[in-house]
Amino acid sequence: RSSDLWNPAGLALVDDVQITTIHATQSSIQDYDFLNVAFNTQGAGTYALSYIRLNVGGIDITGSSPTVLGTTQATEQAALMSGGWLLGRDLAVGLTLKFLKDDEYTASAYGFGSDIGLLYKPMKELSFGISARDYTGGSYIHWQNTPTNPTQVLSPSLKLGVSFSKELGKRVSENGTMIPDSTITADFDMDTLYIDKGLNTYHFGLEYWYRQFVAIRAGFQSNGFQFDSDNLTLSAGVGVWVYLFEFDYAFVNYQISPTHYLSLITRL
Repeated sequence: RSSDLWNPAGLALVDDVQITTIHATQSSIQDYDFLNVAFNTQGAGTYALSYIRLNVGGIDITGSSPTVLGTTQATEQAALMSGGWLLGRDLAVGLTLKFLKDDEYTASAYGFGSDIGLLYKPMKELSFGISARDYTGGSYIHWQNTPTNPTQVLSPSLKLGVSFSKELGKRVSENGTMIPDSTITADFDMDTLYIDKGLNTYHFGLEYWYRQFVAIRAGFQSNGFQFDSDNLTLSAGVGVWVYLFEFDYAFVNYQISPTHYLSLITRL
């Protein structure tokens, strides 16, 4: 779902204006788009507005017989309003309010939710984070134009993570600014989104930056630390930072269909 990807407390570390766009294609019928604008108020916290859209097309419409009457699509959308605030030199808190909308054939649904996050940095290189999604007891999505008009409940879930970053080599001068010769970062998190099915999801990733210009990334997702073909998903990617722009590409080898992610980040 929409804000499952990030901890809103991290907004507190944005010190300028940042615009992020992501487009992903999983197959010829499914695509994903994300747009985010974050800005630091220089005293009253950092805020962000986001829009997310997931669309699956080419879905067959059938009647009482297997005859295909046509095709339709299913679309999930979310509008997010987020804020992040520093509570000290090493602690930040964040909050996201979510407006959710689903459309499937003739049916539609609307819902609201909220997430909260904490970020703790005891030192420059080390960060701990926790994100509580739909923490108010669950978010509710109300369906319309269906035979029963049910209410769908998004159960609360937690995501806990740790990140460690280390500069390698001596700092070098780049356009009058001293930057790291290279940096390596390791990230790990545990996600309880599917705990009701007796399953936690784990993610591990490595990122290497050379002189804040070129990045190489690799990682994996494991369902319950089961490292077999049915539960292990591998990923890899590259990034290039040119002036105010960062261009990124990632490939995720999902079992259903491999996915290609393209993103552009602008820092002003």
